[in-house]
Amino acid sequence: MADLSSNPLGILSVTAAAALALAACAPDDTEQTTDDGAAEVQDSPTPEESPTAEESPTDAATEDTATDEATDDAAAGATGDHPVYQAIDAALAEYPDGVVTEFEDNTDDDGYIEVFVYDGQTEWELEIDSQSFEIINSEDDGIDGDDRDEAEAVEIEIAEAIQTAESEGGAEPYQGELNTEDGTVVWEIELTNGAEVYVDVSTGDVVRTSD
Repeated sequence: MADLSSNPLGILSVTAAAALALAACAPDDTEQTTDDGAAEVQDSPTPEESPTAEESPTDAATEDTATDEATDDAAAGATGDHPVYQAIDAALAEYPDGVVTEFEDNTDDDGYIEVFVYDGQTEWELEIDSQSFEIINSEDDGIDGDDRDEAEAVEIEIAEAIQTAESEGGAEPYQGELNTEDGTVVWEIELTNGAEVYVDVSTGDVVRTSD
């Protein structure tokens, strides 16, 4: 066996080899620490991931509610606020395929609104309570050929014709009936200010007005 004490280079070689072996076996604390640190950074929420005011579920729900309320308000306005509209709705609920041929607001005198409905065979005279909008009386009024032809010519909703008359005449509806003007079937609608508006039952256009 060689005498290492007489060979300094040999001693250095053995020492270096031992140091390298120890380094290879030792755990890499620095790398582990770095990996753990990186994991901690990834787990922490960043400002970009935090919910903003615009993305708040509460705000979104509030916005949806406001939109729904606006839609409901628009729908309510589409049918009008006057009791005549609700009375007509009640009459058509009773006769879903019917055509309103005449109406008159008798609220001040008798507490009801009179609505006539053609059901395809005959015309019904309905008295509708102006508070509860229940049908309090119903009577078969019959119908002649001319009235039947006018009823069958109707293509627009009666509510649309009344709204048009209100806008044109600047007052609320009082009474109305189907009529024929120069060969055109119209809704002749009288308003509370005395104005009469004639609305084409097929187009919804105003044919003429009178005071």
